[in-house]
Amino acid sequence: MPRSRGDRRQLDRRDPQPANHGARGPLGAGGMASDLGRMDGVAGGEGLARCTALDSPGPGPDVTRVHSTEPAPAHPDRPALDGLASRLARAIDPMLRPVTVAAVAVEDLDAIAVVHGAEAVRTLDAAWNERLRALAPPPAAVLAAGPGEAVVALPASTPDLRTSVASLGGTGQPILSLAGTSVRLRTAVGPATLDPGSAMTADVLLSCARTALARARRRPAPRVHAHADGDAHAVLDGLQVAAMLQQALERGAFRLVFLPKVRVVDRAVIGAEALIRWTLPSTGEAVPARRLLDAAADAGLLDEVGAWALREACRRAAAWCAGGAEIPVSVNIAPSQFRRGDLVDQVHLALGEAGLPGRLLSIEVPEGVLASDGDGVAAQLEAVRAAGAAISIDDFGTGIDGIACLHRCGADEVKLDRSMVARLPGSAEDRATLDLVQRHARKLGARCVAEGIERADQWALLSERAWDAAQGWLVSRPIDGADVPAFAQGGAAGIPVRA
Repeated sequence: MPRSRGDRRQLDRRDPQPANHGARGPLGAGGMASDLGRMDGVAGGEGLARCTALDSPGPGPDVTRVHSTEPAPAHPDRPALDGLASRLARAIDPMLRPVTVAAVAVEDLDAIAVVHGAEAVRTLDAAWNERLRALAPPPAAVLAAGPGEAVVALPASTPDLRTSVASLGGTGQPILSLAGTSVRLRTAVGPATLDPGSAMTADVLLSCARTALARARRRPAPRVHAHADGDAHAVLDGLQVAAMLQQALERGAFRLVFLPKVRVVDRAVIGAEALIRWTLPSTGEAVPARRLLDAAADAGLLDEVGAWALREACRRAAAWCAGGAEIPVSVNIAPSQFRRGDLVDQVHLALGEAGLPGRLLSIEVPEGVLASDGDGVAAQLEAVRAAGAAISIDDFGTGIDGIACLHRCGADEVKLDRSMVARLPGSAEDRATLDLVQRHARKLGARCVAEGIERADQWALLSERAWDAAQGWLVSRPIDGADVPAFAQGGAAGIPVRA
């Protein structure tokens, strides 16, 4: 999707793998961001295989990968990361400064695991390691860090160092045939530099590289992002924030508020969108949602935060239902949650735990995810719909393939992006665009929602055009979950809108 929207934005936009399918190691591969500085461990997920060479003896540049069929734990323990840092320290000790350390990860390992299975992942992983060693021969060191993950140390004597680093993040050549298909790897690389005389330890250097890798994965190709020289303070800040986020998850310190969605014709409440909030326990300060999600992404916790939001939203909607108010709840899903491949499992779990009928849940997917990942996302959405949940295309109109995406995924709802709504009533061209979206959506049986309604003249235009639904601060600001049923019961009288 267009990177201006990004993963983190999807969990809250108003503050303007199936299980056992992809092993993750200390670099946090498999998600959109690394798990920089998790104080209590290393972010990861259940997977096909686990690298057990993290504490292998010997400082040599070639570190043998040994795989076990034991499933990778959801959160590999801290010794795994410490072991990698120790191996890195031994590897760079004899190297001339400056030394460049690059964290490297394969982007597509989870998808390959889903399609081709565990053995294919092991075969591909071995081939990828051979490629890295060819790109970075001794005296450089290639340290395995988990399936599809490695740390490469390049001494100052490396010829054309900049080119060597960039090549690690290149697209690559087809190196493997799986079921008759050539696999072309997409990799991301985050280099960090240890300068002469620097007191930076190997673990901080590794954290710098992992920070850079997290940012590289959010860039267009070539996915290379160099950590700023001497930026150790940012890493230490990241360690603290990551620890706070983990504690917030464990202690239930996050909360959801809800943005009502109303039918234009009669202003009846037809749903509520879940938005995340966090208040710092030490100061009572409300953390802006954008900062919260940025920090979660950089800490490798965005998927966990998203999974919590899904479960909590379903729990809240089930409480409304038990009280006699059947109000559908919608939840934003980050692109990285789709890349994990286990969205339908998360949906089943959330619905089952809450006892919520699937028809009262709507999953909001960014238009750009459909445009960029196409059939893979569409297949997951089809499975989600089979569970009874509705599908809503979010940020509609921000890409160039919106109508095609609408046809491909068979959405139940289209949400016109606030950037387009902000121009309304706008020009004749703006109004024609509004009509075009409405016409195509209705042909496919999808409801049209305008998000970001803030002015009466915008509402008047929607009424004139017989638009289906709207949400925005003109209708209501986000409200506490306990107040949603009363707001919905008030209907038109509870909505301060005058067309």
